[in-house]
Order: sequence, then structure tokens, then C-alpha cells
Amino acid sequence: MKPQFMVKYGEEAHLQQLVNGKIRFAPSQTYVKIEEALHNKGQGDLLEGKMKLKMEGASMYHPDTDELIGILPAGNITISIQDVNNMPVFCLTQYGQENTTDYVDEKNYTISLSNEKVEGIQTDFPKATHALIILEPDKFIEDVKNIKNHQFVSEGIHYYDYDINSLQMFMFLTTGSEKIQTNAVMSMTYDNRYRHLLCKDISFSNQEEYRFIGLDELIMEPVFYSFSFNSQYLMVPIERLKQPLKIKM
Repeated sequence: MKPQFMVKYGEEAHLQQLVNGKIRFAPSQTYVKIEEALHNKGQGDLLEGKMKLKMEGASMYHPDTDELIGILPAGNITISIQDVNNMPVFCLTQYGQENTTDYVDEKNYTISLSNEKVEGIQTDFPKATHALIILEPDKFIEDVKNIKNHQFVSEGIHYYDYDINSLQMFMFLTTGSEKIQTNAVMSMTYDNRYRHLLCKDISFSNQEEYRFIGLDELIMEPVFYSFSFNSQYLMVPIERLKQPLKIKM
């Protein structure tokens, strides 16, 4: 989905830091710890950066002798990829043209979010008081990717039903595309491990998340990067989004 506008939800002072050119990236394990500590499955996610497999049973054989080594019983397996939990992550929400009314063009429309959407955000992010509405998302994406001496990938989150083994998720993790390819080389490598941070369970789909992931360093604590914030924007209390908001740039 190409975003019509983006929204970063948070406390007003923290959002102002972003506008002032300081963007905060956190290690992805932050979201695991949030659910562990607060039992808040919304801002937190125990399966952040992990892959859940549902197995009906499997036999393991020696690669040279074909001797049966053992049999794994049916059950669920959670796979964690090396260093994924320490990759820097910055998240916000993306909204498309379907979340607008009175649409004239990309500079003249009305933001119309349902109360259910807004209240869902308030439930998932209880400390958030304000919404930073980024009106030129392409500029913002470019600004972040132009941070000096760092390399980022960014994309909207892919949502899958983690209670089943989604073939589309497996294809994305191994090839970078959800398209079913019979002759594709399918591999999960250290270099493409970041794809695990672009997948979430469908229970989070209401967040419509867009995510930036840092590729060139691992972090243990949140870090701030300096950048140029060039997009036009509005900052409003979250409650204001429960009413139509006219945009005219």
C-alpha cells in the first residue's frame, strides 16, 4: 500500500523531538519486553522478529547415511533468528486514500478515521496523547533513509495468521516476495533476517504499521539519529482524530 499520510502516535514532547530532527530507534526486543512486563499485546509482542511453525510431526535422517536419527512429535515451534532482537526499529502507522473523504488530490482531502480505529490505537498505546500527522510520507521516508552513515530498509508490515503455516509468509521470508514460485531459491540467511521484523500476526493488523529497520548496527538500548524532517505535518491530540480533519496544503 502506498501511504497517503502517516501518523506517529506518542507523547507530545517526544513527537516534537521527531519534528526537530531527532528520530528514536529501539532494539526490536523492546517490544518483547513490553509484553513480558506489562502483558500489553498491542504495543508489545512476544513473537516480535520470530517465526512460528505448526508441525504435524517430522523425521530426521543423517544426511550421509540416511539413518533415522529421531522423530519430532507434532507441536508448535518458535524460531528466533540470530541478532534480529538487536536490530534498530522505528515504527509508525500508514493510512491510504481509503482513510480519506472529500478527496480532490494529494494536497486537498479530509482525514476520516473511524472511532474504532482511534480507540484501538489508544488501547494499544495507552501513554500516547497526540498524533503527529506526516502529510508527505514519501519525503519522510527519503529523509530517514538519507541519515548519514547508516543503512535502512523500510516497508509496510505483512500480516499473517500465525495459527497456520502461511505459505505466503514462508515465501516472503525466503524470497522477499509473497508470490508462489515453484523454482525459486528459498533461503533464510543472516543478511535477509530483517524480513522477520516485517511480519506480524493478523491480531495486530489494525495498527497498519510501517517500519524502518537499521541494517548496519546492533543496539542494546534505544538510540537517537539526527536527520532532516522536511515533510509538512500537523500535530493534534489523538481525540481530534475522532472527527473529520480537513487537509489543505
